[in-house]
Amino acid sequence: MNLSGIAVVAAPADIDAVVHALAALPGMQVMRVDRDSGRIVLVQEAPAVADEIEGFRAIQRTRGVISADLVCHYFGDQALPDPDLGTVLERLGPTTDSSPRTRCDSACDTFFARGPQ
Repeated sequence: MNLSGIAVVAAPADIDAVVHALAALPGMQVMRVDRDSGRIVLVQEAPAVADEIEGFRAIQRTRGVISADLVCHYFGDQALPDPDLGTVLERLGPTTDSSPRTRCDSACDTFFARGPQ
């Protein structure tokens, strides 16, 4: 299993249509949207690298997408179970700055903090 954090920029006037189209792509989750700047953060889950590449290309081909950039990536040998989130957080304990989740959140926050460019 592969997980990717992807930063997408779309024209603000097209943002709702772009978000709808991206959410309909296989394995995509829309995590954050800033309608004023046209910025979108996606998480893509794919069983293999080839599927992930095809998903990334589908993002780039989506009408209204100006740019799409891979921000963070996770390779896993086994599919993650779908456990109760509270149990997972309890087992993980405090998040450290070196954890993949913190790095992805930090990149996401930086992406939104930049503002329109």
